[in-house]
Amino acid sequence: MDSNGVDAGLLRSRYRLTKQRAAVLNALEDGAHLTAEALLERVRAQLPGVSLGTIYRTVDILREIGLVQVFTHNGMAARYEASLSKHHHLVCDVCRDITNVHIPTLAQFVSAVAAQYRYHDVDAFLTVTGRCANCAAAASTNHLTERAHAEVEERVARRE
Repeated sequence: MDSNGVDAGLLRSRYRLTKQRAAVLNALEDGAHLTAEALLERVRAQLPGVSLGTIYRTVDILREIGLVQVFTHNGMAARYEASLSKHHHLVCDVCRDITNVHIPTLAQFVSAVAAQYRYHDVDAFLTVTGRCANCAAAASTNHLTERAHAEVEERVARRE
């Protein structure tokens, strides 16, 4: 996140950039989707005395300002990310990796659906789930190993 976005967000709000807010934004600047606990670990590297309650209050304020987004899905712990742009998510069902995706044509689809059903002031958040490439490859390898193991067991059983 660039400092212009942070400055603009804070200027529009009644909040100032405290060391706790700066530390949270710094911890999120790599684009990670962090739980509050993971965020606390990163922030404590800069500010050892910070509590989990401070993290929750800080991300709530930063979310209100529009500097932090919260992502929750299917019972997963809430994840926080610093992102000013509208985006959607890919979530791996196995390792829980989250990837940001930009889908400019989704807005047209949402507008068409809203018009068809006479809805106003609509918004949409898309989450696509499945297995990431690493988990799919691992599952494929495990499946081949299981199949080979079953074939060996079958051969041994025929010999008996």
